[in-house]
Amino acid sequence: MKKGMIRLLAFVTLLMAVASLGASPSETLIGEVDKYSASAFSTSNAIWGFKELGQQEFKSSALLMKELEALGFTVKGDLAVPADLIPGGVSKTAFRAEFLGSMPGPTVTIMLEYDALANGHSCGHNLISTSGLMAAVALSKMPNLPGRILVIGTPDEERGSRGGGKISLLEGGHFEGTDFVLITHPGSGTDWSLDQRMLAMKGMKLNFKGLASHAAMAPQEGISALDAVILTFNATDMLREHVRQDVRMHGIITKGGVASNIVPAEAEIDFSVRALDTAMMLSVYEKVLNCAKAGALATGATLNFIPNRTALLAPLTVPEYRNLVAEEMARLGLPIAPPAENPSFASSDLGNVGYAYPTFNVSFPIATNAAMHSDQFRDVTNGITAWAGTVQAAKVVALTAWDLLNNPAKVESIKKTFTQMKGK
Repeated sequence: MKKGMIRLLAFVTLLMAVASLGASPSETLIGEVDKYSASAFSTSNAIWGFKELGQQEFKSSALLMKELEALGFTVKGDLAVPADLIPGGVSKTAFRAEFLGSMPGPTVTIMLEYDALANGHSCGHNLISTSGLMAAVALSKMPNLPGRILVIGTPDEERGSRGGGKISLLEGGHFEGTDFVLITHPGSGTDWSLDQRMLAMKGMKLNFKGLASHAAMAPQEGISALDAVILTFNATDMLREHVRQDVRMHGIITKGGVASNIVPAEAEIDFSVRALDTAMMLSVYEKVLNCAKAGALATGATLNFIPNRTALLAPLTVPEYRNLVAEEMARLGLPIAPPAENPSFASSDLGNVGYAYPTFNVSFPIATNAAMHSDQFRDVTNGITAWAGTVQAAKVVALTAWDLLNNPAKVESIKKTFTQMKGK
């Protein structure tokens, strides 16, 4: 079955190659994506089969690096990162591949994700990596390519809040020199989306120390750390009335005592705060901390506040950049979904890149109504049904990058607007 699919893709590739003779730059670029699609399909299926978790994507990253190196990219693995984010200070499944054009120009960075979840590639990262791969390869084949193509393999997206993926690579300086960033992500349905809003998120641990005593014989001699935890949750629930609707505050009690007849001497909360913009998230984060301080003050417990080392930030979307992507989608005749009335939002370390550099995430459908992270979604990401959208996503990325690489003034305009938005 798979061999038949590959033969069909190879035949389509041959037809596209013949049709591309004498074509415009855009048509040539589209043809180059089609030429490479059969090889990329095999790569996608291989990564799907590896189904490697974050920080364990050795086969996936090695395969992608081998492909890029064979196609003329200068590839480097084992990237240096902060040792407090990845023990040893080396990201062993990340990589950086570079291709220099024939003349000066901007730098486009294309990110590849390839980590799986416990149930396999139920988020479609095998499609993310290979759509980006197709776009990068197509750009490298263009004559008179200006600027530079930078391909960054970014591991461990699913556990991004721990900092071992894009955050560690940002702090390690591996995005330096980037002018604009592109990435893709598969989704359900049939329409394409230009909505790349994400929730900024930061976690905290709130550890309360009280004083143990017999809960029946001498409760007056104890200080209940658990009471401080409960007051923290109650105060946070009261805070919900006075925050913006996009704010999310959620947590669990990880320690609550050892026995019901002992006043709890220690209790702990693992808490997270999210919002659609980073500034709002950080503001509410401080308010939740004040709720914990109030719980400690009311009970006499001692609070030990442990903020997460890293936070997931909200990306900044430049309208001019978004409109450019929309134009390339229209060129390809892709149906763009209207803004959702009740959108749902997630958090990702992609947002940290989108807060540091002008970034666009091309969200493409793979013809399924299954929910992401489900077994049903996983099964679709390994077939020919999902591949059509993946190839189209590669074309959107390649066309958008080509337009910007050939228009440094447009790049500078986008960067200027991005800086102004960040300043606000």
